[in-house]
Amino acid sequence: MMSRIPFTLLFLTIMVVANAFAGTLSGAISDSALSGWGISHLSIRQGELYRLLTGTFLSHDFGMFLRQMVFAATVIGMFEWTAGTRRTFAMFLSIDVIGTLLVLFVILPILVQVHPSINAEALSIYDVGMSAGGFGLIGALVAQWKHRWIYLIAIYLAIFAKVWISFDIIADTAHILCLFLGFALQTAISGYATRR
Repeated sequence: MMSRIPFTLLFLTIMVVANAFAGTLSGAISDSALSGWGISHLSIRQGELYRLLTGTFLSHDFGMFLRQMVFAATVIGMFEWTAGTRRTFAMFLSIDVIGTLLVLFVILPILVQVHPSINAEALSIYDVGMSAGGFGLIGALVAQWKHRWIYLIAIYLAIFAKVWISFDIIADTAHILCLFLGFALQTAISGYATRR
């Protein structure tokens, strides 16, 4: 059974080790770990591309770590079980990186310009977490279901309800975007496979 989800198991192992070193398992990520390994608009502009990888495995606090462990095990595990390891790795990595870059360099600068409560300080905020790629895989899973549009709309309604209650500028925009990216990518892959 475990041999079918090696990427999921490796991902979870790295999450545990990374958060242990970052201090997250003791309560919250240390300031030095967040600034040293987290991701922000300005850090990527400065050429620190390694943060696209390191920031993925970290969590802000122990509660987030537990939620992300369950989330990663469920979503990555389900997709890897059905689609295989190579496709899961490729889908997660591509959606996580592309989605993150689009949020940081397209959506975030626009919001800074047009949203009255978001200022330029948002460009220097460090964020961590794997939910961008995770929501991409949710979109990819939903794209394979019979009533996919109904499920997709339901998930978006849940996201928008969360945004209405408490808006996290980077995480929420990443969820909205990456859910669609995963759905669209899997739809395109399935359509191509059908035509062959």
